[in-house]
Amino acid sequence: MEGNEIQLDDDAKELYQKLEGIEARELSGLAPLDSNLLAQSLREEERQFDTWRVHLGRVVHIVSSYFLTVNSSKGADQETALFNQLEKALGKFSKHPGRGNPILIRYRGSATKPNISQKVDYEIICGHIVLDLEVAPHMVKRLGAGISSLPNQLTKAFEVLSNQGINNLFMKIPKSSSDASRMRVALGIISRYDKAHKTNSTIVFNINGKQISLALACNERDLPDANLTLLAGLNGLKPQTMTQLAKKVDVWMQRTDHKISVNPYTSTYSAITGIKKFQEKLIPPPIEMNSVKWMMVESDQEVVSKEMAQVARIVLESSGGNQTNTAKVLKSVYGNDFRRIKSQEVVERLQLTTGLLTTIEKKPEDRHIEGEVLTNVEERLDKVTDDVYDDLYVEGKEVKAKSADEETFIGKVHTKLAGMVSFYKKRSVAKKKMKDIVHRIVDFDDQDYETLAKDFAVSVKEAEELIEMLKICFDSRGNFQKGTFAKIIPEFARYERRIFEFLWHYLKETLHQRDRTAFLNSLQLLVDRLKQPKRSISVLLEDLCENPTKVKFADRKAFMLANRLVRKYNHELISYQITPEDVLLVEEGLDKAVSGYAAWKIDRNREPFFEKIKTMHIRLAEVLSADEENVKPMDAPYLLAQEREAYIFLSLVGGSTARSVLLSAVKEYGSPDSDIYQLNKSQTHMADLLQLLKVAVRGLGRIGESDDIHLLDHVKNKAGKLMTLGKGLHHEDLINQILEWIDVSKQNIAKRS
Repeated sequence: MEGNEIQLDDDAKELYQKLEGIEARELSGLAPLDSNLLAQSLREEERQFDTWRVHLGRVVHIVSSYFLTVNSSKGADQETALFNQLEKALGKFSKHPGRGNPILIRYRGSATKPNISQKVDYEIICGHIVLDLEVAPHMVKRLGAGISSLPNQLTKAFEVLSNQGINNLFMKIPKSSSDASRMRVALGIISRYDKAHKTNSTIVFNINGKQISLALACNERDLPDANLTLLAGLNGLKPQTMTQLAKKVDVWMQRTDHKISVNPYTSTYSAITGIKKFQEKLIPPPIEMNSVKWMMVESDQEVVSKEMAQVARIVLESSGGNQTNTAKVLKSVYGNDFRRIKSQEVVERLQLTTGLLTTIEKKPEDRHIEGEVLTNVEERLDKVTDDVYDDLYVEGKEVKAKSADEETFIGKVHTKLAGMVSFYKKRSVAKKKMKDIVHRIVDFDDQDYETLAKDFAVSVKEAEELIEMLKICFDSRGNFQKGTFAKIIPEFARYERRIFEFLWHYLKETLHQRDRTAFLNSLQLLVDRLKQPKRSISVLLEDLCENPTKVKFADRKAFMLANRLVRKYNHELISYQITPEDVLLVEEGLDKAVSGYAAWKIDRNREPFFEKIKTMHIRLAEVLSADEENVKPMDAPYLLAQEREAYIFLSLVGGSTARSVLLSAVKEYGSPDSDIYQLNKSQTHMADLLQLLKVAVRGLGRIGESDDIHLLDHVKNKAGKLMTLGKGLHHEDLINQILEWIDVSKQNIAKRS
């Protein structure tokens, strides 16, 4: 640490001293190629990625320290020292390619770990980098004891934010000295805002000997507003002027409320900073605090729809501008964590949504927005797991959450919401019956058919036909009838809304082991007929990441099906057993919307996806190391093919995680000294191992960056030694193909750079 920086407590000092050491291994440049397995290379990739998480942790720690300092008597010098530290920490993000994304610190309040208090359950987001108290312990394991104090530091920082009433804090990365100056002023304002608000006083502080005195600006409801105060302070406007402007804008917004296509703003602040004529005159704050927008989205690339904006305005108005209440209600409609919440939380959120719906119903002019609320809540209830519905009970307008045979929570909810819970509970029962078809004769009643009809968006008669079709796909002993299944694939396509998800989740693991390959192969026929592949690819990716420390029989097929789903058409994908390598030439035939969504989902789940790839590769190495002959279903050819399918998929969709995996693969397979080539059975499978190198090289040509050319050259320089790994014309031809594709990939990367 520099001598003029503020003295941190011992834990923080140790943490950031270690950080400087970690920083020496930043992502740029090429790590030495050695005999490490690909899994070790991926672990290193993740450790290097962790350095950015540590930087994020430092930013939040400094910001929280700033809040503590300005609310004590420590003086302006220490405040200056803290800002210098923050500027340095933020500068790391602005200077690194692709790391200049804004930083969002946001309260989540849905921790699944018992040792994490709901009060401090915040997440820090910067692009695809995410840090929270669940990730931090895993970072400690990867980076070592040097950052063992990170979880404690984050907890302390989040406690400060919570005590300051901060639901979210959005920070733009300064790109110039003027940006940094504005950041300094903005930080001086927001760090004093809570105290000024509570004591009804003026914000006063000094910067470089100049005193800044600022009364709080109010919104259209005459309530103090942090972001309007920031806007006034940075633009030299009197708070009264800003309040008058907010009221004028509110009148305009109220006048256009009935024309939803005209008004995309969540608040008067978002309107003032979003309307062009104001943008031309006002400097936008580099920091936003408790902005309604960041309660609903997490990236400045995400668009807040006009419907979302109107819901936000209604919630703000009904809560009287209370940020905590606003955040809770919006989370009940737009939260992205419903898959992980428990039964009591479901009831609590339904009660909050009930209050919102009641408010909407009282205003005829707002009734049209009810559909926006109900649609979003229904989409999220759809993600709640079946075991949670097992603990929920509906009686009229009451939804009860039970645990361990004891009623723990009762809530009165809106009739339509109670109906949704009742439906999903019935669906859980019907799905269990569908799953049991494989093993025994199952009777479905009228309620089951009505539930399935609604779930699959078909008529009751069609639901009955679906069950009959599923039944005839299995004989009396539960054996899968591939021929019958293939014949009725066109009929299954009618049930696209749910059929793939059901078949994948509920049949692939319950079938007799001898039938699984035939069943999974048959799913490819269905995939080719799907018109809405995004939902299906989401199902596959969630399944792959659900338990990343295990390799399941269906994982290989998941990658194969995903390779089909990202394509607009699949004329070249004829074989059911392997995806042709020529798919890597596809450009126009790639469904950009689906592949882009897949890349985003993988990057958002980087850690479990890395873990999955590592687990796959470790399993392959174990099989290649074994002395005895492996006769299990997942033998060496199977695992080699699985890894190949994964590389092809990642090459097609791209993204930072995909690139990291391919880089690790090229490092591993591009080094003739790697352990993977020295194992007991490596020589037997040498051609397949080198095929993995070729696929990874070609994939890097699709999604690699200019820094990766050095790695490709390094592999090319090892060609002579790679040639000694095998004998014969086929081996020689394979090495020559790899060398040719290295040149092609370098050219492709250069064209994009």
